[in-house]
Amino acid sequence: MTFKEWKYWFKSQPWHLRWFTVLVLIRPIVDNFYYLKNISPFLSPLYLVGIATPILCIYAIISFRRRDRSVFDFLFGLWTLLILFSLLFMFINDPLSKTFLEYFLKLSMPAYLFFFLRLYIRSLKDLDGLLQTFVYSALFVVGVFLFELIVNPIKVLKTRDLERIQGYYGDVMNYAIYLSQGFLIMCYFYFRKKNIQSLFIRTRTLVIVTIICIAALFKISHTASYGVFIAILLLFILFNLKTNRTAGFFLIIAISIIGYFFGSEAIEKNVAPLLKTDVAVYEGKKSEERLLHGRVGRWKEMWEQYSNFPVSSQFVGMPSTIQDSYAEVSTGAHNDFVRILFFTGYVGLSVYLLTFVSFFNRLKFLSSDQHFLALGTLAILIMYSISTCPTLYAPMLYILYAVLCYLALPVSVLSKGND
Repeated sequence: MTFKEWKYWFKSQPWHLRWFTVLVLIRPIVDNFYYLKNISPFLSPLYLVGIATPILCIYAIISFRRRDRSVFDFLFGLWTLLILFSLLFMFINDPLSKTFLEYFLKLSMPAYLFFFLRLYIRSLKDLDGLLQTFVYSALFVVGVFLFELIVNPIKVLKTRDLERIQGYYGDVMNYAIYLSQGFLIMCYFYFRKKNIQSLFIRTRTLVIVTIICIAALFKISHTASYGVFIAILLLFILFNLKTNRTAGFFLIIAISIIGYFFGSEAIEKNVAPLLKTDVAVYEGKKSEERLLHGRVGRWKEMWEQYSNFPVSSQFVGMPSTIQDSYAEVSTGAHNDFVRILFFTGYVGLSVYLLTFVSFFNRLKFLSSDQHFLALGTLAILIMYSISTCPTLYAPMLYILYAVLCYLALPVSVLSKGND
């Protein structure tokens, strides 16, 4: 999609959808004002976005219902009921507080974003348009990163003997989101544009993006992002071998040569410190609770805590115990599957996992480039869920759920994307 085509697509959107495109476009700029909340929430654009987004989403969902229904709507609808049920108990425990309002908006976000994006994504063109919007928005993130890299770091934090930069963002995950999803989208466009752009132009663009991503990986020192980047790269190589074996083999050779001459030193300097605790566990020098920077020990403690709840609460979630559950049902879990278990219980986690099965079953209807995008999306969502909570980061859900909502379209629509 050229800029002219993107602009035409953007102008053709109805207003109840177009605002979301604008939001995706400006979100990286808005996120830079994170710390204004310390002065006053009324000065923070993030707070305004956090309140306006669900209002606009719910308005669109109620006013413009989709006629087609799928198993995904049923599963997400059931999960939404469980989310609202848990939020009701959280309200009973802590009514009319600012903390509850913040968590209500954050914890309900996966539900209202999914059903809004079911309205938004009506065809492959809508998906491509949103992905292109994300790429345009990522240019601002790249600019901030290059400023930190070349001129002066804005904010530096120490983690496991390494320095990580995060700009004015509230979390290093902001860089990670644009790195991982930007790399996936540009790899997808490499395949998508094979009939309208030369191999040289597509390869040149992707090489530049890859260099920026690798530089960012070394500077944000985020272990999960290393894994996600490698997973997307392996998928890219695999699909290259399927579509163009010659290009795939040349890619493998190029990566091998670069890795041989430059990889070992870079890994020793930037990656090894992140894994030294896990290596020590493997060698028997530390207990297994120290795995994943101590997260395994945290999960064991949380599991013991959860198993002591009443059986009914285990099935529907910790909030039904009428205890303070803010830490357990949010980022304090450091694992999205554990978080969802605590938030919506065995039933909610089972429903959530069933959605993955349903999405995987839709892959057979996709063309090669869409197949790559869908697998990459699921890889990002699942891999980040192991050590972080991706369903609590709005910019991540904007794209991941958009791809999943494309998979939820009728088979007849997916087939048109193969043309």
